[in-house]
Amino acid sequence: MGKLLIKKKSNIHGIGIFTTEHIGKNSVFYVIPINSIFNKPKSKCAYVGRNSWVSDEEVLNYVNHSCEPNSILDISDKPRLIAKRDIKKNEEITVDYSRTEKNGIKVPCVCKSKNCKKYFLRIE
Repeated sequence: MGKLLIKKKSNIHGIGIFTTEHIGKNSVFYVIPINSIFNKPKSKCAYVGRNSWVSDEEVLNYVNHSCEPNSILDISDKPRLIAKRDIKKNEEITVDYSRTEKNGIKVPCVCKSKNCKKYFLRIE
């Protein structure tokens, strides 16, 4: 079996993460490595709870925001990505940044989803 997640050009923003296989609803499909933890926001880092941000050049740094995401960044225990619904082969993996970065600033959204809120929250 090859890699489940790959980087390639995104129609949302720059580079995105795409699946090479179907991922079933509620599946944990990626556990975020917590080798590079920071106690304040940095560029290309994701908030993973308890005043901690992580940099993951393999996957997480390239997961784009969507107002109608197919995945959830679960930060309740060990940070991981969980399929919110069935995800088709070759579909881009997306999360709602506002869900984990509630105290962030408003950033213009370009997700193009049908129910786009026109912004998302990001802690900087």
